[in-house]
Amino acid sequence: MPLYRNLNSRNLNTGLVPPLVGEPTRRIARPEAAAKSCSKTSRLKGTSRAPLTGLSAAPAVSSGPIVGWLAVIAGPGRGQVLALHYGVNDIGRSDKSRVRLDFGDSAIMPDSHAAIIYTARSRRFYLQSLTAEVELNGQPAQESLELAGGAILQLAQTRLRFVPLCGADFDWRDDD
Repeated sequence: MPLYRNLNSRNLNTGLVPPLVGEPTRRIARPEAAAKSCSKTSRLKGTSRAPLTGLSAAPAVSSGPIVGWLAVIAGPGRGQVLALHYGVNDIGRSDKSRVRLDFGDSAIMPDSHAAIIYTARSRRFYLQSLTAEVELNGQPAQESLELAGGAILQLAQTRLRFVPLCGADFDWRDDD
């Protein structure tokens, strides 16, 4: 069975189908598998649990189109990718942070360790350091600095690589 059912030869020749903006990808549990695992869990632990059907460890509120990413390249959470959205993307460990870095690095501030701002008007990304422990490409970031693609951010023990999607050549608002 093919992984993508709705692709036909016309779509393969013209390029990728644009992503749907409205609904995020989610895990779908088959009813019979969920019922089996739920009943097995109930027998083993004496409790019943609902099947996993939503996103795990994802923010409860969608923040609109993705304009870039932060990839954790070293430290706790290595291999994780975090989405950036329009406006201010505050980075911290708590649920209130738009970009949640809660992978075990306790030196990262709970609410706001730093922020990445994307402005649609200028089509540029900026890093705003909110603590003394933020570095950009190995240098202390003590003021608002423009971010370029591939920039390396160091927040406590966590090292992140910045990957932009939007910029001078593309923005989601181009079609408006």
